[in-house]
Amino acid sequence: MTTTTSTVLGDHSHAISVAMPSLGEQATECTLVKWLKAPGDNVTAGDPIAEVVTDKVSAEVVSPVSGRLGPLLVPPGVTVATGTTIATVVPSVGTTGSVSTDGPTQRPVSLIAIVDAPDALTRTSPLVRRLARENGIDLRRVPATGPGGRVTKDDILAFIGSSSQATTPPEAHDRLEGRLPETIHVAHSSPVPNATPATPDDHEILPPSTLRQAIAAHLVRSVRTIPQAWTLVEVDMSGLNSWRQAHRDGFRTRHGIDLSLFALFAHTVVGVLSRHPLLNATWNEGPDGPEARGAGGGRVTVHRRINLGVAVARPGGGLLVPCVPDAGRLSVSGLVGEMRRIIDGARDNTLGVSAYAGTSMTINNTGALGSVTSQPILPEGTSAILTLEAITRRPVIIGIDSFAIRPIANVCLTFDHRVLDGQEACAFLQELKSELERLSATTAIH
Repeated sequence: MTTTTSTVLGDHSHAISVAMPSLGEQATECTLVKWLKAPGDNVTAGDPIAEVVTDKVSAEVVSPVSGRLGPLLVPPGVTVATGTTIATVVPSVGTTGSVSTDGPTQRPVSLIAIVDAPDALTRTSPLVRRLARENGIDLRRVPATGPGGRVTKDDILAFIGSSSQATTPPEAHDRLEGRLPETIHVAHSSPVPNATPATPDDHEILPPSTLRQAIAAHLVRSVRTIPQAWTLVEVDMSGLNSWRQAHRDGFRTRHGIDLSLFALFAHTVVGVLSRHPLLNATWNEGPDGPEARGAGGGRVTVHRRINLGVAVARPGGGLLVPCVPDAGRLSVSGLVGEMRRIIDGARDNTLGVSAYAGTSMTINNTGALGSVTSQPILPEGTSAILTLEAITRRPVIIGIDSFAIRPIANVCLTFDHRVLDGQEACAFLQELKSELERLSATTAIH
């Protein structure tokens, strides 16, 4: 590919590239939401110049040095791979600074050079290429609607769903794969549909937000690539309620925050999880040496630390999963405080990028929304997600011929069937049920 360097804004021979940051271990691409600065603007090191988003977090890209902002190489609404150069900054005279090794340091590639590249395969996202490989499709045959003639995710899905599509012969597919580049730097998101004058009055088209589109892509990828199984147990929450009522006032006096049932539930989950390590694991496809992988190339990574992801619904829409790192080392008060901090931070969008990285298991308080049973979708990079459903009063059989009204909650588990089977999943749930039901007002919890 031939690249050019713009000289409209001055000498770019010493321009420093600004790369799309990595917003978490599982994030390989991000969407640029909007530019906060214009070409030619003076910027100071650390000044925000753009807003970006993945399915888990939104963040700001800052200028690495003080100087003048050069060409903006990625338009708003476009998804690019992490590490891609999205802009350049010409340092001020006398300014010194180091360039991060996480991003490219070469001279910037002009947007026109990318658009005019002769090979259409270099203008597709990793997701589009994977869909093409899985379905034996030659990308050169897919009608493209993206900017600059790019094939978007919607283009490939529409082509797959078309009854008239023809599957690429295996030999052509092998030749196609041989032409794919090892890395991809620029990929465009699908265009947002807009209402037209011919739209009927009986419905409305709502363009999804960038975060909504990112969440959708993440969940579709999870469902397509992970064999997910699901189960649940009923738990008598009488003991948990009693313990909370006995300690709630004193806890609020000492720590200044409420002692929530969900935080107590999380503390119990962490204790049980330490004895069931496969629920705190990750399935990986890449090689780590022949002794670490099976015949199919996959491997299971068991995490020693419990990095507890907590699903948080944002007031304006969207679901984020900030993380309590090394939750197993925290006391009840420490875990309650950390959960309050990350939940508030996720809702207010004040957490840093690191708060969303490294989750090894996820919990969700779906009961707070009135749900009594749910089947959560497993986040990529984890082997289990657990939900606490609403606590409802139900008749429960006691002994042989009597019953009582008790506060009962369903606890639901979705797990990666590549990592564990029903035996391990149910053993974890049964021990969690036992631990929750043995609690009382006098139980010592630290």
